[in-house]
Amino acid sequence: MASKALMEQDVNGVRVLSFKHDDKGTLMLDQVRGFFANDFLDHVSGVTRLVIDLGGVASLDSSCLGPLVQKMREIKEKGGRLALSCVDSPALQEIFALTRFDKVFPIYATRAEALASF
Repeated sequence: MASKALMEQDVNGVRVLSFKHDDKGTLMLDQVRGFFANDFLDHVSGVTRLVIDLGGVASLDSSCLGPLVQKMREIKEKGGRLALSCVDSPALQEIFALTRFDKVFPIYATRAEALASF
């Protein structure tokens, strides 16, 4: 079952995932982490064109990053593409740099730029 924090849409054949903020503009980080750790792979099963908008996501841990890498491999094997956008949190940027995920995943400043890359 998808997280209550998840929003998704299809734009020209590309699935776009992003996360809801509450009334005060705060992201529900526990729900985001829970989604990646528990539901993400099942939720995007069969998707081969995917943008994940990480706007507002302050941090991700290994329980989230592992499924991202697994999906990236699956998509590449099927000739598809996965891109990330809005990795604007300094902590998340640092995690991506330390793990070298910034070299593995195409990362775009905006969702529009990520979509245009397809």
